[in-house]
Amino acid sequence: MDIRFLETFLEVSETRHFGKAAENLYLTQSAVSARIKQLEEYFNSALFVRNRNSLQLTSAGEKLLPFARELAETLKQTRQAMNEESVQYLSIASTSNAWELYLKNRLEQFNAEHQNVSIRAEIFNNEQLSRMVHEHSVDLALTTLPFKSDDVETIELSESMLSVYTSKKGVTLDANISTIAFDWGRKANDIIDKAHPEFRKAGLRTGSLQVALQYLSDNECKIVLPNDIAEPLLQNKQLTKFAPLQGASVKCYLVYLRETKNAWLSEFVSTFK
Repeated sequence: MDIRFLETFLEVSETRHFGKAAENLYLTQSAVSARIKQLEEYFNSALFVRNRNSLQLTSAGEKLLPFARELAETLKQTRQAMNEESVQYLSIASTSNAWELYLKNRLEQFNAEHQNVSIRAEIFNNEQLSRMVHEHSVDLALTTLPFKSDDVETIELSESMLSVYTSKKGVTLDANISTIAFDWGRKANDIIDKAHPEFRKAGLRTGSLQVALQYLSDNECKIVLPNDIAEPLLQNKQLTKFAPLQGASVKCYLVYLRETKNAWLSEFVSTFK
């Protein structure tokens, strides 16, 4: 459980108002409600009695209150100790594809430019990523499929063209071998389906490049890959490239909340850009 959920609980119990708590925490009201709901699910107890003009703690909420205060104070002291060491902490989450396409090759450069920053990097699917960004659970997110939200800032970081490849040497493009399919976004998927309808009946469908590349190494099949990912495999003669997919590409995006108040975050964003 994220400690920030308890901080949200404390703010709501203090203000007795979801809107005021959201304003004080620089969150949306829906994010505050979502955090309280997750706390209630975690403890399997209602924490607030919601009436039209008032918000009151339940008996379970009253029991939780002193423990939440103690944990929040411990967290505050921990942060102070860390600040004394002049260390900043940045949480980054990405989809597995964004990690392969962009992030894993940039972290070394980022660490060299920000030696006083400790990074926490995690992998999640796109739905989880969107929820975590809106709940302030992560500072920055990287994805190949941008969020449909007006609350976030989205910056395009990279673009890689897509081509069809095969792990079997000496075969033609129309050879009847197994296929691996991805969701590369609507535009790219339409181009792939029109040019190569065999991918509609793929033997394997996955959202993970790691899974696909492992399967590719052990099986004879066709796959659509970003050229940046395929290049080292071509050099090692693990792949054969067919014709590129004209107009089809995959992009990597950096996403963060527009309302974020961390002044230092813009510096990190500039590094990724």
